[in-house]
Amino acid sequence: MHRLAAAMLVLLCCCCLFLATQQQQQQLQPAAGGNRASPSCIPHERDALLAFKHGVTSDPRGVLSSWRRDGRHDEQDCCRWRGVRCSNRTGHVHELRLGGGGAFSENLAGQISPSLLALDHLEHLDLSWNDLAGPTGRLPEFLGSLKNLKYVDLSDIPFYGGLPPQLGNLSRLEYLDLSNLAMNSTDLSWLTHIPSIQYLNLDGVNLSTVADWPRVMNMLPSLRALHLSYCSLASANQSLPHLNLTNLEELHASGNSFHHPMVTSWFWNITSLRFLDLSYTSMYGQFPDALGDMTSLKVLDLSSNYYDDDYDDRKDRIMTMDLKNLCNLEVLNLDLSHLYGDVAELFRNLPRCSPNKLQELDLGWNHLTGMLPRWIGQFMSLVVLKLRSNNLNGHVPYEIGKLSNLTDLDLSINKLDGTITEEHFASARSLHYIDLSYNALKIEISSDWQPPSTLGYVNFASCQMGPLFPGWLQWKVSITNLDISSAGIADRIPQRFSDAFSNVWFMNISNNQLNGTLPADMGSMSLRELYLSSNKLTGQIPTLPPNIYTLDLSNNFLSGPLPSATRSANLIELFLFSNRLTGHIPESFCKYQQLVVLDLSNNFLEGEPPLCLGVMEYMEFVILSNNSLSGKFPSFLQNLTNVQFLDLSWNKFSGRLPMWIGSLTSLRVIRLSHNKFFGSIPMNITNLSCLQYMDLNNNKISGSLPMYLSNLKFMTNVYMMGCSDGREAIDSHLNSLSTVWKGQELNYGSIQRIVEISMTSIDLSSNDLTGEIPEEIVVLDELVNLNLSRNHLTGVIPKKMGEMRSLQSLDLSRNMLLGEIPATLSNLTFLSYLELSYNDLTGRIPSGVQLDTLYAEYPFIYIGNIGLCGHPLQNNCSSEHHAPKQDGLRRTKEGYGIPFFYLGLGCGFVVGTWIAFGVLLFKRNWRIACFRLSDKLYDKVYVVVATWARARQTQTD
Repeated sequence: MHRLAAAMLVLLCCCCLFLATQQQQQQLQPAAGGNRASPSCIPHERDALLAFKHGVTSDPRGVLSSWRRDGRHDEQDCCRWRGVRCSNRTGHVHELRLGGGGAFSENLAGQISPSLLALDHLEHLDLSWNDLAGPTGRLPEFLGSLKNLKYVDLSDIPFYGGLPPQLGNLSRLEYLDLSNLAMNSTDLSWLTHIPSIQYLNLDGVNLSTVADWPRVMNMLPSLRALHLSYCSLASANQSLPHLNLTNLEELHASGNSFHHPMVTSWFWNITSLRFLDLSYTSMYGQFPDALGDMTSLKVLDLSSNYYDDDYDDRKDRIMTMDLKNLCNLEVLNLDLSHLYGDVAELFRNLPRCSPNKLQELDLGWNHLTGMLPRWIGQFMSLVVLKLRSNNLNGHVPYEIGKLSNLTDLDLSINKLDGTITEEHFASARSLHYIDLSYNALKIEISSDWQPPSTLGYVNFASCQMGPLFPGWLQWKVSITNLDISSAGIADRIPQRFSDAFSNVWFMNISNNQLNGTLPADMGSMSLRELYLSSNKLTGQIPTLPPNIYTLDLSNNFLSGPLPSATRSANLIELFLFSNRLTGHIPESFCKYQQLVVLDLSNNFLEGEPPLCLGVMEYMEFVILSNNSLSGKFPSFLQNLTNVQFLDLSWNKFSGRLPMWIGSLTSLRVIRLSHNKFFGSIPMNITNLSCLQYMDLNNNKISGSLPMYLSNLKFMTNVYMMGCSDGREAIDSHLNSLSTVWKGQELNYGSIQRIVEISMTSIDLSSNDLTGEIPEEIVVLDELVNLNLSRNHLTGVIPKKMGEMRSLQSLDLSRNMLLGEIPATLSNLTFLSYLELSYNDLTGRIPSGVQLDTLYAEYPFIYIGNIGLCGHPLQNNCSSEHHAPKQDGLRRTKEGYGIPFFYLGLGCGFVVGTWIAFGVLLFKRNWRIACFRLSDKLYDKVYVVVATWARARQTQTD
């Protein structure tokens, strides 16, 4: 009985306890929407929230749509409003969670209303990622009066100006995030009034003038996470006599310019740290010994640090890092840290604890040497291993295949050799990313072998994989990125190509010897970027994949018409140069409205380009050279105001250059050579202030050189703002650029190189230009190549041409230039080619080592100027033959004299006119025709005589 009574008593107590617990849970459980049904929110706090809503001018996502005064009773309860949380006991608003995210334009806009001061029980305030800077753009000082706040997140709001010290009044604050604000602070001492703060994020705030920041942070003993990345801090080598940051677990200080030895930093003794990010801080030298005692570290990031030249000695470059005791280390990033030493020794200094927790190891872009150790398989926890761009040599050990957790392996750009077989991947069940490119490796894997992992990124560029196409890759339809360029493959494209690589979005098989035709069903693939250049592909170009935006099929033997643009309207870059394509440019190309680069050069295209190509408003590179295209200067170019590179050379274009060519103000390079353009050069071509390369040679262009050449600012030493360098679109896939350089047409390299080195050139040779060389040309002191040869230029060579200090090649040959050679030419210290032959130059040749050297290399530079004398020529400038005058009316070899024939002919016509004067009195029509003819002849005679007289006066002077 006693046992039964005792059991009943225990059961009764349990029931009572259960009922009490259930009642308490019901009291604490909030109602729908995160708040309990009663009590409802305080009326004056509801009014304060509505006033805050009134200050919001834009709410695209309807975040505050539930904030209403009218409606049902539950709709008027602000504790049920979105983003508002109230106390379950008192009904006071405790939390305001309105943080945005995603697209900035979709978040709240307006200002933070002072009405929030009525929420005097507010503990949590999150307004991040909203455009609530208001008309002043300043962070509101009144927020410092909300003294119950424990959590404040104002990150990514476009505030500017100084941080208000009133925030120091928030003495109960535990979490403060002011990151990514365009703000600054000269004094952080207000932080010392917040002793309870645990999380402080000031990333991006300018603290360049705060010298004592470590002392201030050291006075915050509760601090657990400190974010000071990209704060323009100048140093971290301050001395702290006593360290109070015993609870600090995270320190983010990346992106500051410390520029001092690593060992002098103050934070190495914080043994509680678990996360330490010192990337991009420009610290250098040996790692401190104290690093080996930071046993709590899980993440250590010292990447992207460089040595200063003043400290780059052997002592500072030796790697002495000892991390054997860091048993908790999971991530070690030393990428681009200027590490020297043997890679095997470095691996010996890594944590050797059991179990080993190291998961990510990035040692890329350093100076490590030696061979990978065979015992690398001991690091069984490794997930990411990156040793890219070092000086590693030897074989890749088979033991690397034992890393069953490895997902990312990058050994690219080293000096590794040997053979890669299936054994290297035997147990690599997790491998997804593999990059062995640019090594002397040979890949010998059976076509029937199926990798045990789901490969996604595969890069074997410049590894030997051929001659057969690597069939084992076809088993992995999961591959999205494939690069097997320059791999020695001399095979046909597999029949299952489109199916096997249906999910690939990036594919590069260029620089191989692929033959045969392209798959007819390529249109079903997911390709976005396809590079098949420099192979031996034949046949026509099939229907393109619908989502492709970069296509490079250049340097093949493809024939037939250009592909239709019916489905691939997203194309951005199209490289089809150096093939055998025929026909016209189809009007369907006008559907490529997003096209930025179009290179169809070195084909057999003909006809006029379609006018509708003008819809390509983003076009920057138009390369149509070496075809049989015809018609006038393409008028569609008038709409392409973003075009930077225009090459129409070696075609059959004709007509005059349009006046609107001066409106293409983004032009950097223009090549129109070897066409049939005629007429004068438009004067407003000098509006092209960004122009650095102009080639109009071998046309029928006449008239004089444009005046105001000083407007070509890029060819002067004036730094040009607003001239795009084009490097985002220019890459090695663009065709090369040739120019007449040092008397012969040479390939000067890629377009990329021309733009990057700012090579400036003007080539107007082999045209019908007349008149004098304008004096303004001498302001183009950045000009490297100037070729005005084979024209009909007259007058003298500008005396100040020696001020064009950058000139390396100058060709003025085969013109009608008069007078003496300017002595200033001897000042052109970079000049390596000079050609002045076949002109009417006279006088003594200027002396100078530079000109003597050029004559020794090119002894023909003065030939055809019989009026020249002095060294290095044989005819001396003696007193009786001093500077022999050359008859300006004489026709020199391949030159031209004054046409006396036309003068006599004109006089004959005048005499004939007077003889027939009597007849003309009776024939009105004859009289009118004759007078018109005489007027024209008079004008021509006047020009000829004036030119002859000017030449004689120049010789006399």
